[in-house]
Amino acid sequence: MKKKLLLLGFLISSLSVLSQPFRNFGNTQIHKDAQIGFFNNIINDGVFDNYSGLAGFYGTSTNAFSGLVSPIFNDVELANDEGLQLDIPILVTNNVNFVYGDFITSKTSGLNYLVLDDNAFYVGDSDFSKVNGYIQMTNSGNFLFPVGDEFYLRPMGVTTNVENATLKSVYVFKNPLAIYFKDQNLANPILAISRNEFWKLEGDSQVSITLSWNARSSIHALTRNTQFITIVGYHKIRGEWVNLGAVETTGTLNEGLITSESFIPEDYEALSFGSVYKAAPLNHKGYHYLVTPNNDGINDFLYIPELEDYAYNKLMIFDRNGLKVFEAENYSNEFDGVASANIPVINRSAGLPQEIYYYLVHLNKESLTLQGFLYLQRQ
Repeated sequence: MKKKLLLLGFLISSLSVLSQPFRNFGNTQIHKDAQIGFFNNIINDGVFDNYSGLAGFYGTSTNAFSGLVSPIFNDVELANDEGLQLDIPILVTNNVNFVYGDFITSKTSGLNYLVLDDNAFYVGDSDFSKVNGYIQMTNSGNFLFPVGDEFYLRPMGVTTNVENATLKSVYVFKNPLAIYFKDQNLANPILAISRNEFWKLEGDSQVSITLSWNARSSIHALTRNTQFITIVGYHKIRGEWVNLGAVETTGTLNEGLITSESFIPEDYEALSFGSVYKAAPLNHKGYHYLVTPNNDGINDFLYIPELEDYAYNKLMIFDRNGLKVFEAENYSNEFDGVASANIPVINRSAGLPQEIYYYLVHLNKESLTLQGFLYLQRQ
């Protein structure tokens, strides 16, 4: 009979492994409402398949998760200043709670990554807690990859009509072209490409993506007009940067959002920002929005037309650090750049600062969701 360690919820509410690395050779499970906290390295050489309970990763120095067998967790919480290094893939079936610290993986091999099952979700991602490496998600519709580097959350939004599309993403900063490419072949009509950052996206489903830029992106080095910004991809077979188009662009040279036309990720080695000689007409099919509360009658509030098709909705808006700034049930165009009444703020009358925010909408009290970006611009 296989050795089995049962962590029963009515016997153990919290188990902390504090000294030696936790090593599993047998069959380990977390049962019912039990919780287990890891403060050191974890080595998994046996079955670790948990479909209930919480596994937390804590501490003040970088810990590693390694071994011969990838574990399966129900709920995961990360609260470690220096993060958790993944030397094997780990799968989460329900929820990932980002508190502080990053899940860290190699950005060159793509063999180890955090995996979110098709029913899993995450909360709390921010500049202080995200995936600094690869993450794989199985989803459809609209969803966000909580990727970045050690300093910034640089999420990638994905839209796909493919059911249960499996995609894997990573964000890379610091002269990415020198790391991955020795040439800068540009297909017409690309004028320039970013030398600062790029994303990788792996998968064979048709998608469009939404990327955001900030001051560190140095968009001003590509163009002086946001209408000429585009998304480009380095084509694996053609060996050149290809224009993936821009169906919607929002923001300024220092901060903004852009959505591409549809493409197959597997065809491209990397994705980044570029500029073109002539701006293409925008068709506004993206899932991000511009809010300019200046009482001119244009974009003075957040309007999401899809909400009109559902009897119930719950809207939540978060800032770039994962702090909730607005919440409303049966939202009907109330957000005009001011935090909702149930959110404590220092100076409510001044409104929220100009920056990029993220929104999440639950529809009909079911698992149907919309999520994406909005850019709050004050003039």
